[in-house]
Amino acid sequence: MNTTKPWHDPVVAEVHAARELLAEQYHSDFMAYSEAAVAHCHALGLNMAEDQHQITQFTQQVLESTLPAQQGAEPRSRRSLDAAR
Repeated sequence: MNTTKPWHDPVVAEVHAARELLAEQYHSDFMAYSEAAVAHCHALGLNMAEDQHQITQFTQQVLESTLPAQQGAEPRSRRSLDAAR
């Protein structure tokens, strides 16, 4: 009879342990954890995308700055980015 060994991944185990630690630290209050995470990111100088419009603008800027320009092609508008989805 074949028996399977329990699957164990050390990375998954580490993520689960971190999740349990954070749940204990913030008493399983997701809002408290979220506010602390945002404050930590701001303290590190990171900008948070607050809404979908801001995310779309940032994504478009990144795409325009990283994709090679095609000869004779006009820059892609938000409408064309939305249509590509």
